[in-house]
Amino acid sequence: MLGYPPTLGVFKRLAHSTTLTNPREVPVEAGTGHPLQDEDINVVESEEYAGGTILSRVRVMITMAETRFRIDGVGEWEVSTTNSVYPPKEDTKMLCRVVSKLTKGSSANAVEIGCGSGLVSMVLKSLGWEVTAYDVNPYAVACTRGNMDANGLSGKDNIYEAEFGEDFPIPEEVDLIVWNLPYLEEDVNNSGILEMIEDVALTDLPHGGWGRMLLDNLEGASNKFTENVVVILVMRTEPEGSSKVLDWEERGWSWRSLGMERYGSEKVETIGFWRTGSGTKVTTLDSCKSTMDEAKSLPGKGWHRVLSRSQTNGRGRRKSDWISKEGGLFATWSLSAELLENMSPGLIQTSAGAVVSEVLGSSMKWPNDIVNRDGVKMGGVLVESTNDGVIRVGVGVNNTSFEQKGIIGSGWDETLGEIDSSEVFQRIDGGLSALFENKEMIEMPDIDFYSRISWKALSRFLSRGVLVSRGKEIYRPTGLSLDGGLEVVGIENVVNLHDLEGIRWFVSKS
Repeated sequence: MLGYPPTLGVFKRLAHSTTLTNPREVPVEAGTGHPLQDEDINVVESEEYAGGTILSRVRVMITMAETRFRIDGVGEWEVSTTNSVYPPKEDTKMLCRVVSKLTKGSSANAVEIGCGSGLVSMVLKSLGWEVTAYDVNPYAVACTRGNMDANGLSGKDNIYEAEFGEDFPIPEEVDLIVWNLPYLEEDVNNSGILEMIEDVALTDLPHGGWGRMLLDNLEGASNKFTENVVVILVMRTEPEGSSKVLDWEERGWSWRSLGMERYGSEKVETIGFWRTGSGTKVTTLDSCKSTMDEAKSLPGKGWHRVLSRSQTNGRGRRKSDWISKEGGLFATWSLSAELLENMSPGLIQTSAGAVVSEVLGSSMKWPNDIVNRDGVKMGGVLVESTNDGVIRVGVGVNNTSFEQKGIIGSGWDETLGEIDSSEVFQRIDGGLSALFENKEMIEMPDIDFYSRISWKALSRFLSRGVLVSRGKEIYRPTGLSLDGGLEVVGIENVVNLHDLEGIRWFVSKS
C-alpha cells in the first residue's frame, strides 16, 4: 500500500479466523479514544536495523489520528485510525471517488476486502449499499466498526476479521467486490520489520499476488455469481506488481481503468473487472458465407457475437472481397445503436482496429486495415450501421502469411506465433467488451478516450514516415478527428479525410 507510516507498535502473533460463522472478538477500544488494555499490546523495545526499526520489549503507546473526509453530493465522514491500521491515503481516496460514481442497480450488495479504516465501506453505506467488510487485522476491524458507529452508519455487525484464502466467505448474492490490493514487494533483506498482520495487509504475494488469489476464488464459485459480479481493485500497474491485469484477461474478464494516480515512479490505477458478456454465450459456427450476414440474426441488446471456423464469402470495405484463409479469425459483434448517440461509426471502427492491432502486436493503417511492420495487410475491421438500429463490427484476420491471386497477406504467426484462433478471439472479445459493452454500474469511457487509443494505434504505422497523396497534393498525417477522420497537413492547407477515394500511401523503407 502507498505511504504507510513507520510502525510504532506491533501486534501479538494471533491466529486468524477464516470463517464467517464465528468471527473472533476484537477490542472495540482500538477504534475509539478509550485506553487500551495491557494485554492488547505486545511489550517491546526499539532497536535500529537496516534503515527500519525492529520493535521489542518496551511499552509502546498506540496513538490515534483523526481526519475528516468529504465527497460533494455524497457525504462527510470523520475517520479515526491507530498507528497500526492503514490510514486513508491517496489510493484510498481514489477508490472512494470511483465507488461514489458507480450506478447502483435494484440489488446493491457490496463486499470490501481489507477494509482498513473503513472509509470505503462508509462511502458505500452512505450511497445505500449493503456492505460486508473483512480485514485480517483485528485493529482494522475495530477501527471500521468504531468509525461506522461514530458516523451514524449501521452495519458494524457485518465487519469481520478473516484472512483471505480458500475458505474466505463471499456471499453469492454480492454485486460488487472492492479491494485496495497490497502491492509492496516482499523485502527479503529486511524480513521481520513488519509483524505478520502488517505484512499481510501491506505486502503482495509472489507468483500472481493477491489479485490472482481473488481470481482463483471467484472462478471456483458458481457461474451465476461470476457472470454478474463487478470487481474493483486498486493495482500498481507501473512498475507492474505480482497482481496483474493480464491474469484476468486470460480468464475471460474485461476491464476498464476507472481512475489513475502517479506517485513518483509508480502508477496506481483503480480497475473495474467483469466477466466478458456477463454469461452471454458466443454463437459458434463451423462455416458460413459471412459473419457480418450471420450477425443480422443476433439480438440488438446485450453483448452478442458470432464466430465461424471458416468463411467462404467475406467482405471488406465498400463490399470488396476478403480472402479468408482456413485457420484465421472470422467474427462479428452486434453492438447497441445507443453508441451512435455519442460516437460516429468512423470512430467506432478505428477504436475496434486499435484493440485488434494491440492484441495482434501489429499496426493499424487508417481507417480499417491491420498491417504488419512492413505495411502488408494482416486483417481488417468493418463497421456497418443499418436500419434495424444495430451496429455490426466485423473482424477478419489471417493466421499465416500467403500470396494468392496476386494478393500478398501477412498473418499473426509473425507476431504471436502459432496460437489458435479461439485464443485470439477471446483476447479481442475482451478488448472490444472493455470499449463497447454497456456494463451496468461502470461508466462508459468518454469520447476523447476512443480518439486517443485510435491515434496511438495509428501512430505505430505513421511514425515510420508515412505520407499520403490525393491528386497532386502530398500530405503528412497529424491527427484523428472525433468523428474518426484522418487529419492531414499539406503545403497550403489542412484536410480532414473521411474516405480512401483517390488516396495513396507512401511508406518509408528505412
